[in-house]
Amino acid sequence: MFDGARLAQGLPYYISQVVFYPFEIYNSMSIVDVISRQDELDSPKAKPHVNATVFDSWWFDAVSNNLTKESITVVFYNAGPESIGAPDLGGPLFVEISGTFDNGTKFTIGSTAPEGAVIESGTQGIRGDWMGSGCSFTGSDLHRPSPEYTVSIDNAGLGVFGKLTLQSVSPPHFAGGSNKPGVSPELIPNIYAAFAQPDAAAVVDFTINGKTLKFNGVGHHEKNWGTAALEASVKAWYWGHGRVGPYSLVWFDGVTPGGKEYFASLITENGKIVSQSCEPNSVVVRPWGENDEFPPVRGAAAPAGYTLRYALGHGMAFVANFTREVSQVEADTYKRMIGSFSGGMEGGEQYEGRALCDQFQF
Repeated sequence: MFDGARLAQGLPYYISQVVFYPFEIYNSMSIVDVISRQDELDSPKAKPHVNATVFDSWWFDAVSNNLTKESITVVFYNAGPESIGAPDLGGPLFVEISGTFDNGTKFTIGSTAPEGAVIESGTQGIRGDWMGSGCSFTGSDLHRPSPEYTVSIDNAGLGVFGKLTLQSVSPPHFAGGSNKPGVSPELIPNIYAAFAQPDAAAVVDFTINGKTLKFNGVGHHEKNWGTAALEASVKAWYWGHGRVGPYSLVWFDGVTPGGKEYFASLITENGKIVSQSCEPNSVVVRPWGENDEFPPVRGAAAPAGYTLRYALGHGMAFVANFTREVSQVEADTYKRMIGSFSGGMEGGEQYEGRALCDQFQF
């Protein structure tokens, strides 16, 4: 099929790579991409495979638009046993499915991919299959308007069946800039991110152990990878995404074990970029209420919420507030939360919305 849209942008018609990862660790040096390449925003970053300290993952989530407690997060991992702190499952390939039902009840279930993983990616999009897990995902060309991703799960052993569909609201970008070659994806030293869908319209339709999880909401898809153990690279971080009125927001405020703070921020309005930066203090995130210690320490409970302040330059700022309603995941070193979200230009109209965020604390 002739693809005039891509050719008009000076992009190649069709280039694809297919990678197979076995359910075993690579016992040598992994070569990891640390600068963006053409048409590879969502492609695998570790070659030929992950070793013990390298990880490569694809994250998808959604939180209900309504004032309900429904949410879901699905993460496809290719992670060495010393990389993200997860239990050693006998191999690096696994899928984690977490969420909350309307009544606030949370669940976390998962499956390994003992038959390996196949990932095909290129100019037409991406397809990933964690074989033996019943979990897969597809995504369309990120250079086209409103890319769409679908996560499909069919696993009788887990009792999970259904789909998550995400239609982009905001354009793709890296932590350090837009979706083009030569951009740094670094969030914090050794840890990288590519936001294929910073904000998306989500449609969720799952059956989980006989219970229905079905809603429309605010969605997000990003890719994360790292070249060293997470705990060796991060003391704490605050990350999240949300939507208020016409604005879509992504934030990252992280601290290294040495105490240096790193930032990454994005604001779009009706799909157009208002601000994108990884400059110091581009988005300052701080906890409020109980458990407002900064940075948070291992074992501390989740805070009541966060304040966010985006520096836009010329004395302008975008301010937002997240209020935790329910925790999707709780551990000594990690919290994932959903809740209400409000914000707008400082001194201007303030809007209401929804958000999902997480917190590391080592």
